Amino acid sequence: MIRRLFAILALSLPAASFAGESAVALNALRKITGETGVLPPPIAGRAAPAGKFKPGEGVDHSDQFPTGSRNQGDVGSCHAFASIGLLEAAYYRKYGEHQAFSDADLFLQNTVLNGNIYSGSILDRGYTYNGKADLKEGGSSITLLATGDIDFAIKHGVATEPQYADFLGRYRRYREAERRTLEGIEREYREMPWYVKLLYNPRTHWKKLQKDPASRKILQNYLLGNDRAIEDQREATRRKLAGFRVVKSLHAAAPQELKLSDARCESVGAGRAESVLAELKAGRPVGVSYVSGAMFASHVLIISGYTVGDDGKAVFKTRNSWGAGGNFDMFPRDMCKVHGIFSVR
Repeated sequence: MIRRLFAILALSLPAASFAGESAVALNALRKITGETGVLPPPIAGRAAPAGKFKPGEGVDHSDQFPTGSRNQGDVGSCHAFASIGLLEAAYYRKYGEHQAFSDADLFLQNTVLNGNIYSGSILDRGYTYNGKADLKEGGSSITLLATGDIDFAIKHGVATEPQYADFLGRYRRYREAERRTLEGIEREYREMPWYVKLLYNPRTHWKKLQKDPASRKILQNYLLGNDRAIEDQREATRRKLAGFRVVKSLHAAAPQELKLSDARCESVGAGRAESVLAELKAGRPVGVSYVSGAMFASHVLIISGYTVGDDGKAVFKTRNSWGAGGNFDMFPRDMCKVHGIFSVR
């Protein structure tokens, strides 16, 4: 049953030709509900009218995080990065010490190992349409996966050691091999006589393989390394995170919001801006998921504070997952694009 997975991992080994074609293959591969490959542009907008805020007002919760902004690379893992950041901040508030959690481990557990392209759900890790397999990594357009990551980490724990940079190279090779395997499965399925399909379905075989405990363990060992300490780390953090909870609010937002005027967007998103400010004033960074492009493309990041200048205009400060220099400012007039707000308490 695990023969095909061994074949994928064999194909995942570094090859001289992969370096030149990986970026093109990855970008062409995925239909993403979220960002990956080509990152979405920052939200554009102007600040709130003067007089709405007091000059000099503001908070900065960036000191709650153990590191600066980390980099997701060309993988649609913004939901995992935002979730990890909120958990790290909540951990600091409770225990008074910084603890970095593994973005790679959470992404592996709740996306790579917990999704299935043949599940029949377009909100899962992928789907098939007209005999073509489309893979995706981002969360759904209503942040179910984004908040689901936090709930998953609280319930099951998350490792602290596996570093994302080490994981990323292996994951890219695995996904390229997986893509070729899925193409073979779809080709095999199309060419099979109908009476053979009654006895054997390669799609069903792959679906079962994805959930097989032995297969999952082999894949984890390949992507994170065969480190027995990982399970101990998960258990330790699970105990430490016990009692934390996710508070979320979901809102209607669609690509049409990208076309609204600044004034209209500020009016529509006023309640969302107030929710964000309430969390920040209570001492908690807040995660937001927003529409970033057509076809319901979304991105997730953390708002870590806000400032107000002498002109009374507010600026939300962000912790993004695009590495050094990847943070950008958001404004109340951007809030109509936000379809999910969540925090950890």
